[in-house]
Amino acid sequence: MRFSKVFALSLALVCVFTSAVSAQYSRTELQRMYMSYLSVEGYSPSIDSDGDVAFKKEGRPFWIEVNENDLGYFRIGYLANYALDYDYEARQFPIAIDYANRRTKVAKVYSMEDGGRFMISAEIYIVNPEDFKIVFNRMINAINRARENFLEKMEE
Repeated sequence: MRFSKVFALSLALVCVFTSAVSAQYSRTELQRMYMSYLSVEGYSPSIDSDGDVAFKKEGRPFWIEVNENDLGYFRIGYLANYALDYDYEARQFPIAIDYANRRTKVAKVYSMEDGGRFMISAEIYIVNPEDFKIVFNRMINAINRARENFLEKMEE
């Protein structure tokens, strides 16, 4: 019985803490925080038409989703094109996506409805919105690894 009271109290404190953190960040503040970090790291970030923070790494376009409604969720995305010139490539496309998803931690590969485009995102839960800095590079690496796994399977 005592354990359940301690557990309930702990859960209540977590909810209060989470609510307090959530109340501290507006969409604009999140955008500023992400842009500031990216600028310090040598990127040239901008805000895209969705209000997300866009940047390039090694010439490839990435974005950070800005979601003030769920501050415990952090997502980086990458959108790419793959020319499906042959029937074989069209058949291999979903196989390569599945292969990349099985072989890559954290990152997910999605096909876009228009054919040869695909998106890769790395998604995690964080306690504090500022914690994204701790895992940012690892998430970029996961996206790049998923891309490599996808391309490897497409070229078989």
